[in-house]
Amino acid sequence: MADWTDTGLTEVFGDREQLREMGDQARHLLAEAKSGGWAVDEETGTHLRNAIAQAEDRFSRIAININRLRRKPNFGHDDYAQQAAAHFQAAMDSDQQSLIPVLETMLENLGTIREALDVATKNYDASNQVATQYLGTFRDAEQ
Repeated sequence: MADWTDTGLTEVFGDREQLREMGDQARHLLAEAKSGGWAVDEETGTHLRNAIAQAEDRFSRIAININRLRRKPNFGHDDYAQQAAAHFQAAMDSDQQSLIPVLETMLENLGTIREALDVATKNYDASNQVATQYLGTFRDAEQ
């Protein structure tokens, strides 16, 4: 497992804007697959879906705690504790480089990529079936 001790999550995945670009590309892949312009064989699709599923699983385990991260933690009642709690809360969800928006965008992008792979695999299966039927007409003509 990667050691991200000195690395922020956004340095690994980019900020939310970079993740939006990734999302645009994922939606483009999905549109291409839905239009029949992209297909992937079952074996490749399975490997890619497994990798996406692993990433989704890891991020989903973190996402379970998002509601907790949105709330200001109870560090205490004195002024310093309240200030630290407000800072912590802002760090989680204050801008596009904060953990929560980055995580939510990443999960959304992974879901779109998974959907595109599903459609692309079906496209490959359908095109393979059509090709088999087409080539079968030549075989039938020879007999």
